[in-house]
Amino acid sequence: MSVLRFLALIIFITTTFGACGRSDLIRIRLLSPIAEAKKNHAIFSDSTSVSTSKVTTTDPESNGASLYFLLKSIGLGYTTLTTKIEKEARSSTNDTLILKEKTTLVTNFADLVFGIGENYSLMWGAGVLSGGKLDTSLNYGYSGVTDETLKHKDLSGHSMFLVLGHHGFGFETLLGFRTNYIKAELDDSSSSAKTLKTANSISYESTGIRLTTTQVQLGIGVTF
Repeated sequence: MSVLRFLALIIFITTTFGACGRSDLIRIRLLSPIAEAKKNHAIFSDSTSVSTSKVTTTDPESNGASLYFLLKSIGLGYTTLTTKIEKEARSSTNDTLILKEKTTLVTNFADLVFGIGENYSLMWGAGVLSGGKLDTSLNYGYSGVTDETLKHKDLSGHSMFLVLGHHGFGFETLLGFRTNYIKAELDDSSSSAKTLKTANSISYESTGIRLTTTQVQLGIGVTF
């Protein structure tokens, strides 16, 4: 779902149901990811020794924060996230390294949020990628090539999120769920990776790279 369609949907929901539970409070909220959905986000794969290699994929890890300011039932926010992805392929016969990938995804989102309820509240919204980077460090066990760090270009994306809150004595406890959709292009010109891809030693997509990350968040808030 595109950002424009999602924004249209949340505006419709707010218009339809907001009158039943509009909040008159001013809220400041801070959330941080505590868990990342388990998914293989690796970009590179070994092509030559699939049957004789053992592959270890580390569960992705995310850290960062989301800060929101709500004036009654509408507000703005800013989210920064860093997600780390690791994958390693080693020979199953002598345990020598074949290919190791470490990818770091840094994303910054400008968020638009809506909220209803007071003692128990619901906040939802969408974010547009406003900056970030995607770098991949590669270590090779192949001869004739050197280890390297590849940069990605044309980073774009958006996010959707939902936050449940409980209010009491001027403070809030918050539970959030966030999904981020990222697209990127890989700058592999004059790289060892391109040489190995041409030789059919490794495989990867240099265009149309798509990553979807999902976090569970916890947070606190204050109300006025």
